Amino acid sequence: MKRQKRLWYAASVVMYIQLKKGRQRSFPVHENVFLIAARSFDEARMRAEELGRAEESHKGLTLNGRPAVMLFGGVRKVVSCTADPAVPGPSEVTKLYDGVEATYSTFLVKSRKELTALIEGRPAALIYEE
Repeated sequence: MKRQKRLWYAASVVMYIQLKKGRQRSFPVHENVFLIAARSFDEARMRAEELGRAEESHKGLTLNGRPAVMLFGGVRKVVSCTADPAVPGPSEVTKLYDGVEATYSTFLVKSRKELTALIEGRPAALIYEE
């Protein structure tokens, strides 16, 4: 029986910090992108959920000096990795190498000022596009 080929996927896992007690108005969020080798999109998504849950932390974390926890929020997206963004569809890249594109995101900014802020790593108003 022929073994099914594993492809590379990039999974965006959302983690957030929540206070253990009391009201909270804002939530620090981390989006972690994991590279996953899987036989299907569904398998990659399940693995991403496992990795996200493993990242949860219930000890030693504080937010503004108050006890907090890091929680798994969910898997925001899973995309097949591609070596050439001009080629649509699942990737046939089975081995990672220097220069391969793992994932990408698309944003819309409304001004050169916001574009410069984004490029320089400063806060910027943007629209995240899928």
